[in-house]
Amino acid sequence: MNKKITAVTLTALMVLTMFTAMVPAASAAKEVAAPYEFICAVNTTQDGAGLSWLNASSKNNPSILYYDLDDNEGKENITMPIFDNLTVPKGELIYSTLPWTDDEGYEYIAWSGAKFAVVDTGNDWIISEKLVDEDDDDDHLLRVGESLSLTGGWAITALEIDVDGKKSWLSLTNDGEEVENIVVTEGNDFTYEEDLGASDDSEVMNFTVETVFAGMNTNLVKINNIDLISTDTVEVESGDEDLFNDFEVDADGTKIEIINKDDDITFSEDDVTDIMDFAVRVNEDGNLVALARIITEPGTYELIGAVNGTQDGAGLSWLNASSRNNPSILYYDLDDNEGKENLTMPIFDNLTVPKGELIYSTLPWTDDEGNEYIAWAGAKFAVVDKGNDWIISAKLVDEDDDDDHLLRVGESLSLTGGWAITALEIDVDGKKSWLSLTNDGEEVEDVVVTEGNDFTYEEDLGASDDTEVMNFTVETVFAGMNTNLVKINNIDLISTDTVEVESADEDLYNDFEVDADGTRIEIINKDDDITFSEDDITDIMDFAVRVNEDGNLVALAQEVIVGGGAVATEAPTVVGTEVATEEPTNVTGVEPGAPTEGPTDAVETEVPTEVPTEDKVPGFEAVFAIAGLLAVAYLVLRQRE
Repeated sequence: MNKKITAVTLTALMVLTMFTAMVPAASAAKEVAAPYEFICAVNTTQDGAGLSWLNASSKNNPSILYYDLDDNEGKENITMPIFDNLTVPKGELIYSTLPWTDDEGYEYIAWSGAKFAVVDTGNDWIISEKLVDEDDDDDHLLRVGESLSLTGGWAITALEIDVDGKKSWLSLTNDGEEVENIVVTEGNDFTYEEDLGASDDSEVMNFTVETVFAGMNTNLVKINNIDLISTDTVEVESGDEDLFNDFEVDADGTKIEIINKDDDITFSEDDVTDIMDFAVRVNEDGNLVALARIITEPGTYELIGAVNGTQDGAGLSWLNASSRNNPSILYYDLDDNEGKENLTMPIFDNLTVPKGELIYSTLPWTDDEGNEYIAWAGAKFAVVDKGNDWIISAKLVDEDDDDDHLLRVGESLSLTGGWAITALEIDVDGKKSWLSLTNDGEEVEDVVVTEGNDFTYEEDLGASDDTEVMNFTVETVFAGMNTNLVKINNIDLISTDTVEVESADEDLYNDFEVDADGTRIEIINKDDDITFSEDDITDIMDFAVRVNEDGNLVALAQEVIVGGGAVATEAPTVVGTEVATEEPTNVTGVEPGAPTEGPTDAVETEVPTEVPTEDKVPGFEAVFAIAGLLAVAYLVLRQRE
C-alpha cells in the first residue's frame, strides 16, 4: 500500500511540474540591461536667431520629474534656453518645485524626480526622501518572531502577541539596532519619530496593525499602509551655492528654485552633462538636446510617458503621445532625429474611447546608408518588405564605428538573441581573419574577411530577396608574438523572428484593425469601444494604459525591468579566455535617482502570504502529457498488485 501511495505521489508531482513548465510566463514588461538610458524631453526647433528651449514639467514628463498620477501631484519644472553654440546664459536655467499637502495633512515636495517629505520650511528647507509609500491595500503577514525587511536597513519584527489576540508587541530596527518597540492594539498605528532638525520631532515611520491572530499553532500579525522617510535629510538653504556647484538656491516658504546665477552652461556634442541631479544629453550633430535618465540599479520601474489633458465642458479629454514628445515610451533616435510613432485617443468621463477613435500610426524612414526602418511599439524595426502588407524585424544590436570589440583567436562575442561571433583564425600575414557566426550554438556562416572589410550574413525573411541579418566591420587583424587578435566594430543585427503587418488584419491585435499602405501603418479600434477602469491597467496593443484611483487621469505607461540576470540586451558580452576587451553598452552615465523601494518579506519559516495570482491554463498539449503520465502510474500500480 505504501508503494502505491509513493508511486501516485511521484506521479502527481510530475504532473504538477509539467503544468508549471507549460504555463507561459507573463511578459508585459520590457527587459533591459543596466545601465539603461532613456530620454524624456527634447528641445524645440531653433528659431531664426538660433535659439531653442528645453522645457520639462512633472505632468508632461513624468518619467523623469516626479508625478503622482493618483493624487495629480508633483510640481517640478525645469526650463532653459539653448543657443546654437550649445550655451545656456547665466541666470537662464531655472529649476523650480512647489510643495503640496495630502489628505492627511502631510506636506510633500517633488525633488530631483522623487517624492520628499517636508520636515521644515521657510527660507531654509529640510526635506527627506520618501522610502516606502504604501496604502491600505499593501498587506504584510508576519508570524511571531519574523521580520519584514524594508529599504534603507529598516526592519519590523513581530515579537509577541497577547493571549487574547488583540495586541501585538512590535520592534523597529535600523541596520540591525533596535530603535523602538511598542505594544499596539489591533486597528491602531505604530509610529516612530526622530529629531530631523525641525522644532518638533518628525514622524519617520508609520504603519497600521490591521489584524492580530492567535491560532492553535501559529500567531500572526497583519500590518499595512507603511510610510517611511529617510533620516538622511537634505537641507536647502536660500542663497546656498554649495548644494549644487555653480547653482544658487532661491527659496521661501512657498517654493524652491535653483538657478545658474553666475556662469553660463556649455554643453558638448555627443556628450552627457550632469545638471544638478539630472543628465542632459546632446546628440552627435549638436543640434538636439534632451533631458535624460540613466538607470544603473537593478529593479522594476514604471515609466509614465503621457497623461491625458484636462476635461472640457463635455467631459472629454485627449491622450496624445508622439515619439519626440514622449521618447521614454515611443521610439525616438536623438542622434538621427528619427522615430515617427503617434498614439492618440479621446477619453470621455465614463472612461470610454469610442470605436474608430484610438489611432496608432507610424511612418518609415531611410538612414544615410539606404537602410529603411520604422518605429514599432516603442522600438526600432528594420523594414524587410512593405506595401499593403509589411514584414518588419526588431533591431537587436545597433552600433557604430566607436563600438569596438577585441577578440583573441578562439574567443567568442555573445550577442542578444543567442547569436555569437567567434574568431577562428588569422592568416600568417595578419591581414585576414576567419570568423564564424552561430545562433543558439549552431554555426550559420563562416567567412574569411580581410582587414577593413565587412562580414555580412543574409537570410530569407520573406522578401523577394534575402535580407541582411548581420553586418559588422573587421577593423584590425593583429598577429602578435604570443597573441593573435581581431578587432571588430559597427555591429548591426536584426531578429529573424519577423512581424507581419497585413492591411485589414484583425488578428495581429485583438479588437484592432490594421490599415497600411507603402507609406505608413495605422492601427485603429475599428469595431468596438474601449472602456478603461478606475485604478487599473489595460493593455492596448503592446502598450499599457493606467487609470488612477479616482478615474479622472489616464496615462500611457511602460514597465521596465532593469537587471541583473539573463535578459535580452543590446550589450554584447565576451566569453572565452581572458583578454582585454572593449565591451560597450549603448547607455552610460550615472542614475539620477533610484526607484522607491518597497518592503521585502524576509521569511524564516513557511508563512501564508497574500500574493495575488493569475489563473493560468496550460496549452492543449498538456492534456496528452498528463494523460500519458497517469497511464504510466496506473500500469505501475497494477503491476505491483
